Amino acid sequence: MKCTECNMENIEGAIFCEECGAKLEAAAASDKSMASDNEGAGLVLASPSGSKLEIPAKSEVVVGREDPFSEVFPDLDLTDFGGADGGVSRKHAVIHRTDTGCTIEDMGSTNGTYVNKKRIQPHAPQEIKPGDEVRFGKVAFSLQAA
Repeated sequence: MKCTECNMENIEGAIFCEECGAKLEAAAASDKSMASDNEGAGLVLASPSGSKLEIPAKSEVVVGREDPFSEVFPDLDLTDFGGADGGVSRKHAVIHRTDTGCTIEDMGSTNGTYVNKKRIQPHAPQEIKPGDEVRFGKVAFSLQAA
């Protein structure tokens, strides 16, 4: 099955492109009935100031801060949210999306990832859901349904 975004050939039955993470068209058509059951669909990170950052509809979303010199470009760049001063690592955490919801995994960041004010262990996925506070170093967000 060929991805319409990057033209990568994926295995039959794949839902997301292995290369770019885009939802594959054949899967999108058969998945419409499941979309309402997917708690991980349509999520945003809302900052205390009211700014919102949409979480891309990919199975894995890297959260961190951009560093062109190191060629690090995370899916969710927290630089404009005070990421550098707030202790956000370049590759800070990964949000994993499944048909049953979302988890967040700290990637061994220096200043930690917190869910509802509790630091999570590095490389140990923690379930997250709308209403949870998620903090990357000192940069806090509320997880909300879009």
